[in-house]
Amino acid sequence: MDKKILGKQLKQIRLSRGISQEKLSELVFLSPRQMSIIETGNSYPSLDTFIRIAEVLEFDINEFFNINIKEKDDLRMCIIELIKATDRKHLNLIKDIIDAVEKNWH
Repeated sequence: MDKKILGKQLKQIRLSRGISQEKLSELVFLSPRQMSIIETGNSYPSLDTFIRIAEVLEFDINEFFNINIKEKDDLRMCIIELIKATDRKHLNLIKDIIDAVEKNWH
C-alpha cells in the first residue's frame, strides 16, 4: 500500500473517532511530528506502531488492507504468522519482493 494512501486512511479513521492527532500520538507513544509524518504519507509506521494505532482507533487490520482470509487457507495463515514475527528490515525486503513480482506479473 502506498504511504500516502495509508496515511490518508489512518487520518480518516482517526477523525471519524473524534481523536486529535496530538492525542493519538500520545496514546501510541509517538511525537506529534512523527504522527503527522505518517498521516501525510511521508513515512510508513513501524509494524508495532501500526498495531498500536489499530488498537487505539479500534479497527481491524485485516479489514484495513481488505484481507479476506478463508478459514482453511493454511498458506496465508502461515505467511501472516511469519510476517508478524519479522523485523522491519526483513519486512522491507518482503515488500520489495512482492512489488517486483507484481510489476513483472502484469
